[in-house]
Amino acid sequence: MGAVEWFVARILAPSADTAWHRALCGRLESTDGERWLQVAGGNKRNGGGAPRKGAKAKKSVQARRSGQIIGKITMTRRGYGFVEAQDGDFYVSARDTAGAMHGDLVALRPDTKRGKQGRSGVVVRILQRAVTQVVGRFERHGAIGIVIPADRRIKHDIFVASNAVGDATTGDIVVARIIGYPSRNQSAQGVVEEIVGREGDAGIEIEITIREHGLRTEFPDEVLEAADEIRLDVESALTREPERRDIRDRFTFTVDPVDARDFDDAITIDRVDGLTRLGVHIADVSHYVPWDSAIDEEARLRATSVYLVDRVLPMLPEKLSNEICSLNPDEDRLSFTVDMWLDDDAVVRKTELYPSAMRSDRRFNYGQVQRMLDGVEPFLDQPSELALRDFARVAQKIQDRRVARGGLDFETVEAKVRLAEDGTPLEVIVRERTQATNMIEEAMILANEVVARHMRDAKVPMVYRIHEDPDPDALGHVAVVLKEFDYPIKDIHGASPATFQRIIKFAHNRPEKRLINSLLLRALERARYVDYLAGHFGLASEAYTHFTSPIRRYPDLIVHRLLRAQLKGDMERDPNTVGMVPELAWLAEHSSFMEREAEMAEDDSVKFKLCQLMADHIDEVFSAVITGVQTFGLFVQLDNTAEGLVHVDSMADDHYRYDPQRFMLYGDDRGNRYRLGQEVQVRLVNVSVTEARMDFELANSR
Repeated sequence: MGAVEWFVARILAPSADTAWHRALCGRLESTDGERWLQVAGGNKRNGGGAPRKGAKAKKSVQARRSGQIIGKITMTRRGYGFVEAQDGDFYVSARDTAGAMHGDLVALRPDTKRGKQGRSGVVVRILQRAVTQVVGRFERHGAIGIVIPADRRIKHDIFVASNAVGDATTGDIVVARIIGYPSRNQSAQGVVEEIVGREGDAGIEIEITIREHGLRTEFPDEVLEAADEIRLDVESALTREPERRDIRDRFTFTVDPVDARDFDDAITIDRVDGLTRLGVHIADVSHYVPWDSAIDEEARLRATSVYLVDRVLPMLPEKLSNEICSLNPDEDRLSFTVDMWLDDDAVVRKTELYPSAMRSDRRFNYGQVQRMLDGVEPFLDQPSELALRDFARVAQKIQDRRVARGGLDFETVEAKVRLAEDGTPLEVIVRERTQATNMIEEAMILANEVVARHMRDAKVPMVYRIHEDPDPDALGHVAVVLKEFDYPIKDIHGASPATFQRIIKFAHNRPEKRLINSLLLRALERARYVDYLAGHFGLASEAYTHFTSPIRRYPDLIVHRLLRAQLKGDMERDPNTVGMVPELAWLAEHSSFMEREAEMAEDDSVKFKLCQLMADHIDEVFSAVITGVQTFGLFVQLDNTAEGLVHVDSMADDHYRYDPQRFMLYGDDRGNRYRLGQEVQVRLVNVSVTEARMDFELANSR
């Protein structure tokens, strides 16, 4: 695989499972997405805890001492893979995977010579299996059954003995537990443990997605019972905890999506001693969920709430997430407060962090706030108007300061598919960032930074959110695209965030704006959680964490416990930190892994519903932008974010050749040219909902 093809496959691909990326994986031998190695036990797809102790840890140490590379393997549809190491990826051919499956932790012996695929190696040992269950289509073949994995990165069918198929029949979607892993001498073997439904059933794609990503859908009885026993105890908490402050007299409001059901952050803003006091008040989940409780163990496994297109899989039981912890309007709640005193230039002059008791006076939604600020809709009352106008003014100054120091502001959109009660997709709502969403985002970023700096200066154990500098090779390949578009900035090797800003600004009013923003985002490393201090490239921040969403993110709950113990000076004796601190490294890694799983599941669920919606629009013409060019055709994205392929076979008006250096198809006879970022009219010709695939043709091709 050449350098250009590697770039297209690893950087340009729109997402892990778009039509473009799937076709590239079959044609160009590219990777097909990625998963973080699971490091916490109890996940259905994974079997076991982190390799911290015992035989697996010893094997890892022995492998490293022998010069082998330890890393997780990312498999592709073509059967080969890449082992991710600290200093880059190693290519592994299909014959050298030693039966490793997607996500396995492996020991790799590097090849001494660099081949055409770059650095390569041979898997010599599988240290930890990542997949213990597989969801797929069941087929009966004589006396045995075969489960064909829905996840195309799992290349091995699962063979099931006649006495282990249960009631499964051909065409069922099932979950099979692996009892024998594939090797040179045997096929993968399993036992059918669940019949999910029939192929073609309404909503079956979402059920498959849930199981593919190991998402937990039901809370154990002991967790629900523990949640039912919890009582709201604002007054008693104020009495028992001298450090907790009563701030219910401050005008407080929340701003969330119109369909939000849990509210974990609230805002106050006023003038104190000639400064603006901006208060960020976060649901005090740690008060109700102590370390190692039944609720905590379940939340730890989930690590995040998952927002699928048709449902929410919450991290906490609804008794907590939607009731006791949620900062609902006109109800007293326990909270954790970060007060920040800002001067007229939005410079933070003073901070105070403390547990509190608050009461939300108003519940706003983003659209409502934007309409009021735009003058389209009247403010509810004078206190609301004063608070929102002050907040908008201060938030803009906070954003200006963040951008001035190098923080990035990508121009992205989010597609939300509105569904009928029966799950039928009705329309796509494309959400863009607004002043209202930016106001909350800037306040949360600043509060997260204040907490991170406080814990950094206190020199205590902490979980940080880091974002490493971009990979130089990835940036070099993006430069090829910028040069083709004749951007004034063509060399971004070692680029600072300010360089990214200039590129984003230049693209703002150009048709390829969404494409350029997307390419830059994918060239960056993924932000992740760690138990050590490091910078955040995208925010140009020296210290950053996640503190503001403990209802839906486990790292935030960890940070709340650590901060509370530090403020009390009780880090070494607090029962919420004594057992937790030694586990911070793997808790951070597990949270990063589950964040990625949640994002992939959410994206997959939206794509299925998008395809279901578009299936009713066969033969209609749409405006689109070319987001990818390959020998076999053009990848296009519609205004509603739906993506698909225009196959070169449908482009019958000319004989087209592919120019890999300029990412262009050009016609030999008529000289037609199709390049990245170009706007075209396309006609939808085919949709496969089960494969989340859409096929188009150019509207002028008939």
